[in-house]
Formats: sequence, structure tokens, C-alpha cells
Amino acid sequence: MKIISVSKHTIMNDAVKLTMSKIIAFMISLITAMLLSRFRTLKEYGTYSQIILVMNLTISIFMMGLPNSINFFLARAEDGKEKGRFLSVYYSLSTILSFFTGLILIISAPLIVDYFNNPFIKNFIYVLAILPWTKIILSSIDNILIVYKKTTCLMVFRILNSMFLLLIIWIVEVFNWGFGMYMFLFLIVEVVFTFIVYIIVKNMAGKIKICFDNKMIKTILKFSLPIGLGNIAGTLKAQLDKLVIAGFYDTEQLAIYTNAAREMPITFIVSSITAVLMPRIVCLLKKEDKYNAIRLWSDSISFSYLIICFFSIGIFTYAPEVMTLLYSEKYVSGVPVFRVYSLVLLFRCTYFGIILNSAGKTRAILHSSALALVSNIILNFIFYYLFGFIGPAIATLVATLLSATYLLYATTKTIKIPFKNIFPWKKILYITALNIGFGIAFSLFKQLIPLEQTFGEVIESIILGLIWGFVYILLTFKFMRTKWQALNKG
Repeated sequence: MKIISVSKHTIMNDAVKLTMSKIIAFMISLITAMLLSRFRTLKEYGTYSQIILVMNLTISIFMMGLPNSINFFLARAEDGKEKGRFLSVYYSLSTILSFFTGLILIISAPLIVDYFNNPFIKNFIYVLAILPWTKIILSSIDNILIVYKKTTCLMVFRILNSMFLLLIIWIVEVFNWGFGMYMFLFLIVEVVFTFIVYIIVKNMAGKIKICFDNKMIKTILKFSLPIGLGNIAGTLKAQLDKLVIAGFYDTEQLAIYTNAAREMPITFIVSSITAVLMPRIVCLLKKEDKYNAIRLWSDSISFSYLIICFFSIGIFTYAPEVMTLLYSEKYVSGVPVFRVYSLVLLFRCTYFGIILNSAGKTRAILHSSALALVSNIILNFIFYYLFGFIGPAIATLVATLLSATYLLYATTKTIKIPFKNIFPWKKILYITALNIGFGIAFSLFKQLIPLEQTFGEVIESIILGLIWGFVYILLTFKFMRTKWQALNKG
């Protein structure tokens, strides 16, 4: 009798593990943000936001899209030796570039202080020097463990990292230490986990060494540079509104805008599915099986959008209560910005460049990012003068729409599939209409049912949101299960 073994590494099994780890890590990071928002002053939290903003922009410029090469080259590697060679080159190159990034930030420190008009940043030059290295190396572990099918290991790693970051907030508060000590301990935790990444990769690859293979570096850069330039444009687009706010408002107002513009990390569902989907799509396109690649992508979009649309409209409906719960009442003035960013979530249902990236057609991704950046720069200033504090957020929403549309158009041209068939338009419209209907209905329920008199505004919104979610699951469960099964078959 022939025994057929079924691989446990289906798309959705791996995605569930990743999503579970991201949910737990998200809950811990959410508690971290809540505690920081409450225990630290607006000035301190604004300074922290400025440091992270500058670091993210600098990393995107000097890393040249290298992290995006991991999925592509490891998925295509024929054997363990080839994988080990790639990892040796990758970590040698990325480590050198990350330390160079830190050096640039040290040199640029006076300019950073002047732009934000915040001398407090001078106390954290050492953070600007070292944190880029930790962030760059830590960002690589997700894709590597996914390609090696070590999603359980990734889950444990991310949860431990998040728990230690939460622990240091508790320690600082218990011993009544200042913000400077928190930043120091935060950096120490990140450094320790960065060294752990090197150890994990070395154990999986068998051996990694310092290696600068010119031929492989050229091959990697040929693939990653267009994406890297696109990432620079994308990061600038994503951070541009904060830069504009930082230029026109003080550190405290930037702190409010930063929390209001923080996209709720419900997109961990999408990032998990995309992370395990991309290697499969790479293989399908390598075999020139474009129709199955598109079908697989379409199923993932429908499944993800079903979940994201619910949260997006729900957050929009109950935005004041959500902001109060997350960050305290001192951030409630940012509710209009928070609502705009809840709509931006709708475009996070997928990575719109996944087919282009998997096919190695990265130039279109660059063009899309450039389009989004240019439009965002123009719209940021126009909308700021038209709408004030909320204007840059509206500019981000419009620029995101333009970028997604362009990537879909470029995908149709690349794989020769009609625009109407490249995206599950009818399903998306149905899900959107359903959630808008729920949003209107439950907004009216909130006004008509005086639960806030007994429980308060926040608890009332939580109760109504749970009822909304329960009814929504009942209505969409069959559709969700169908898409789940389709993805597992993929």
C-alpha cells in the first residue's frame, strides 16, 4: 500500500503560524505603544518618533533594496551550498552597509537637530549610530526562516523580541528611570537579538563567512537596485507627511500626528500570506504558469480584503474610542488623521507588485514608487494649505491609490492578462459595500442605544464592535472557507 505524505507547509498553514506570531507580537507592541504614550511626555515620544523617522529614511536610501533579494535568490537556489554562498554575501554586504548608514547619521546629527528644532536628539546620537545595523539585520530573519520553512522558529523569535521590548518599559517604570535609560535598554535588546539572527542563519546554512563575491554582488544589485530605488521613493512617500508636519509644527504636534498616522498592524495577515505566497508565485512564473499564479494571487486578495475591510471600516466608525483606548485622550485631536489612515488600510490587502517582483520585473515597481512619491510631494503641500493638519494624510491616501493602479496596469502589460481579470474587482466591491452598510448601521446603533451611560464610550464601542464582527463572520464564513481551501490547494 502506497503511503502519501502531505506536506505541512501549505500556504495557509505557514501563513497561520506567521499570523499568530504577528498577532501576539502586535498585541505586545500595542501595549508597548500604549505604555510609552501614557508614561512618556509628548516631547519624549515626539523625540522617539523623530529618531525612528530619520532612521527609516536613511536605511531605505543606503540598503539599496537588499532585503528584497532574499526571497528571490533563496527560493531559486538549487541546493544548500548555493544558499549558503548567497547568505554569506548578503550578510557581509548588508553588515558593511548598515554600519555605513550609522556613520552617515552621526555626521548628519547637527542637520537633524536643526530640522526638527529639537536639541534633545543630541542625547541619542549613539542610538542613531547603532540602531540601523540592528534594524537591517533583524528585518532579514523573516524571509530567511520562511524560505527554510522554519515558521515556528520565526514565531518564537518575534514573540521573544517583542516581550523583551515590553519588559524594559516595565523595568524603567518600576525603578523610575528616565527616557534616556529606556532608549539605552531598548538598544541593548535590539543588539542582542541581532547577534541571535547571525547565529540562527549560521546554524541553518551550515556555515556563513565574510564573502564579497563580485559576480554575485552584481547579480544581487541588478535585481535589488530598482526595488531599492522604489523603496526609497516608497519610504519617502510613507514618511513625507510626517516630514511636512515636523517642518510646520512642534515636537508635541508631531507626536500626536505620528500616533494618528500609525497604520493599525492588521496588515500582518497580508504580510504573512504574501511572505509564504511569493516563493510559490516565483516558482509558478519560472514554469510560465501565469494563470495559476494570478488565480493564487486573486484568492489571497479576496481572503485578505475580507478581513482588512472589516477592521478598516470599524476603526473609521469608532475612531475616537480607538485612539483613546490605544494612546489616551491627549492624542484624540488626531482623530481626523487617524480616520484617513484607516482608509489607507484598504490598499494593504495585498502587495500590488508581487507578480512583477516574482517575475524579476522590478523596474515597474521603481516607476510606481516614483509616481507615488512625486504625486505625494505635490499633493502634500497643496492639501496642507487647503486642509491644514489633515492635508498630508489625504495626500498619502490619494498617492497610494495612484501607485496601486499603476502596478496593476504594469502587471497586465507584463503577463498579457486583461486589466479586468488581473484583480477580483466584483468581490472587492461586494465586500466594501457590505462593510460600509455595517458601518452606517452600527454608527446609528451607537447613537440610538445609550450604552455609554452605563459602560462608557470605549466599552460601548467594543461591545458594538464584537456584535458587528460576530454577524459579519456568520455572513462571510462560507466565502472565507472557500478561499482558505483554494489557497491551501495552491
